[in-house]
Amino acid sequence: MDAFIFKVLIFVVLFCIGWGFGRHIEQKHLKELEAQEKRLSHIQIDNNRFKTTEHFGQLISSNVVISHDYFKYVIANIQNFFGGRLTSYESIVDRARREAVVRLKQEAEKMGATQIMGLRLSTTELGMQGGMVEVFAYGTAIQK
Repeated sequence: MDAFIFKVLIFVVLFCIGWGFGRHIEQKHLKELEAQEKRLSHIQIDNNRFKTTEHFGQLISSNVVISHDYFKYVIANIQNFFGGRLTSYESIVDRARREAVVRLKQEAEKMGATQIMGLRLSTTELGMQGGMVEVFAYGTAIQK
């Protein structure tokens, strides 16, 4: 019986350490995203179809793959058992979309564009257990 309690205690301690590190890394990534979004805020994004313009446009794209941590995986399985929204995975998808748009804006910035028109995001679930999300972003960078 003591061996079982010891194993459970080790699991709980390691689980808490993993949760703490995962939370810290996620918060760090969110702060970096926010800083990049502010820095690139001068590049406008338009989801609408193209308008006639005499400016030069070029197709640009970016993609990002983000995986869950073990804590989110356990929480998602519990939420999935009871039904409802999988809020632990929603944050992963949100981070992936934001990162893909930031990378797209960085591509536009490299070529001197001030606007991205026709932005499209494609989200794909990767892995057998849905632990990874790929977001592919593309649009037309407009140079004025």
